[in-house]
Amino acid sequence: MDIKELRKMTLPKLREHAKQVSDLQGIVGMKKEELIELIAKAEGVAYAAPAKDVSTIKDAKQEIQELRKKRDELLASSKDHAELEKLRKRIKTLKRLTRKIAEKGTAKATQTPPPAT
Repeated sequence: MDIKELRKMTLPKLREHAKQVSDLQGIVGMKKEELIELIAKAEGVAYAAPAKDVSTIKDAKQEIQELRKKRDELLASSKDHAELEKLRKRIKTLKRLTRKIAEKGTAKATQTPPPAT
């Protein structure tokens, strides 16, 4: 079984397959990608972490730029403090989101499978 087939499987099916392949504890509490990695290691299949979702990061950064333009326009004209605060909070949330997505992508990309023996 290869990685593509494992990623197509549902979480309950992955759990059943993991129980058959290995006798590890804590399978029920694992996330889907963790189970796929565990099964791949147990079966000796090369595991490649999924690439980070660049389109989401690009979309968020584009929205941040648009919000900054709106913020600058508000600062220059009316100085509506309530609206400014909403824009600042949204920008802050989007920046956190981009960092989180990038962090997930780099953390998984740095994990390499053990050499097959």
